[in-house]
Amino acid sequence: MARSRPGAWSPIPSTVKPGSTGQLQALWRALNARFFRDTLPPIKIEWSPRLTSSVGMFVSRVGPTARAFDPPGPLRDRRLIRLSLPLLHPLSAIPGQAEREVIGTLAHEMIHQWQYDLLKRPPDHGPDFFRKMVAMNREGLGITIRHGLDEAVRTLARYTWQCVRCGQVYERQRRTIRPRVHHCGACRGRLREMLDREGNSVSVGQLVQMKLSFLIP
Repeated sequence: MARSRPGAWSPIPSTVKPGSTGQLQALWRALNARFFRDTLPPIKIEWSPRLTSSVGMFVSRVGPTARAFDPPGPLRDRRLIRLSLPLLHPLSAIPGQAEREVIGTLAHEMIHQWQYDLLKRPPDHGPDFFRKMVAMNREGLGITIRHGLDEAVRTLARYTWQCVRCGQVYERQRRTIRPRVHHCGACRGRLREMLDREGNSVSVGQLVQMKLSFLIP
């Protein structure tokens, strides 16, 4: 993510450390007050030791227009924000880097929460997201459409699938994608796992090193 420019907004300077849920909630409250006028309802925020496909993720269990008394329970329990401990914790060794990534990542996911809770729309990276991102970045938050640390995500990935229709690639640390159930998020096409000549799962990096440019069914 982009570095914060001098004099940029910084609610909790040099204290947002990966692993502290209390600091995340304090940062969420500060961002909510400054950029959302305290309109975002409370949400659970957690550090995930298993999330490696992205630095952060907004998770919802029901649609944004579900009524408050519909299953599966209170609004607080229907959606949450996850931040990746494996990807963000190593940055603690670099002065200021972890803080910048945590602030930018949490702000990114809060825009998705804003779409879900206030706009009552499924979270995406469309015009609403872009407009809000640009407004917040004027104060140096460094929010991006795609999360940073793409190389770190790729390093941890062991399994790769590709859409046979549009070519979109999906990388995961665990075999969490099931082609019989899941489809491409871009075009809804069929996904196929990328394998080597022996039928073993490989990452994109391994395929490049092996100079393979084909998929084995």
